[in-house]
Amino acid sequence: MRKTRISLFFFLFATINTAFPQAENITKQFNDAYRSFQSLNEEGKPGESLEFAKQALDLAQSLFDENSETMAALSYNYALNLMDVDQNKESAREFSKTVRIYEQVFGRNSESLASVYFDEGRASSRINRGKPAGRANSRVNSQKSKRAFEKAINIIGEIYGTSSLNFADINIQAGIILSEEFNLGTAENFFEKALNIYENEFGRDNLYTALANFHLGKYHFMNANVRKSENFLADAITGLESLEIKDDIDQVLLTSAHGLFDRLNEVKFVREEYVRELEENSRELARRMEAMRNNPTPARPPQPAATQAQ
Repeated sequence: MRKTRISLFFFLFATINTAFPQAENITKQFNDAYRSFQSLNEEGKPGESLEFAKQALDLAQSLFDENSETMAALSYNYALNLMDVDQNKESAREFSKTVRIYEQVFGRNSESLASVYFDEGRASSRINRGKPAGRANSRVNSQKSKRAFEKAINIIGEIYGTSSLNFADINIQAGIILSEEFNLGTAENFFEKALNIYENEFGRDNLYTALANFHLGKYHFMNANVRKSENFLADAITGLESLEIKDDIDQVLLTSAHGLFDRLNEVKFVREEYVRELEENSRELARRMEAMRNNPTPARPPQPAATQAQ
């Protein structure tokens, strides 16, 4: 899903009660903070805009209803800004607040809420970067990311149907993010849903179908499943090579697919060596167990007699 910042599409002064000097002062501070955030954000300076995003959100709490579209937009912008500066744990926490506001403002089955869930999934998945996959916190964050993506996908499925291109698009985008963060099992399921829809809609010789095939081939490559990886990558390569006009993205994808395909023999060799080593270890363990069963336990050596007291 393409991400853009939420803009406040109205002149803020018109919506705020400015009957008192104190309210006028807060209004001015709010507008100054929001304009600074918006300007710096448009200039691609998220590190500098973050302070003003937070300031605007805090000031708005005394000016707007907590379940208003304005608060929804400000919370969303702040959460996105946090993610832009890699404060992903804080971003995921803010997205949880954004979800509650969006549910009140737009309803539980709105496309706007699906966008928030999708970005909550992105933030949660990034928390695990650089951390061992088996750690308890990593598993918790992976589950949070999975649930957020699934909620977004389910909403899109209810709105557009589970055979729609919108449903395929959000599945493959979620799958790509999860695979990048090594949440591979869930990613495979998302890729398969997208592939089925793209094949039915476009056939095999299409960029979208090829993209899904590539990522499924990459998934099985990373799991050392050579046969399945070979099949998906071959379909991706065939689909990409059949395109009459190839742009830069197509060429990059084709090169990557060829690169993985050419390394399958290497993966196969490593996997076979690993399997042989496991089998040898199993045979050695069996030999030792058999030897222990065949040889009786040696008798306990006699103990020296106690010394008699003189």
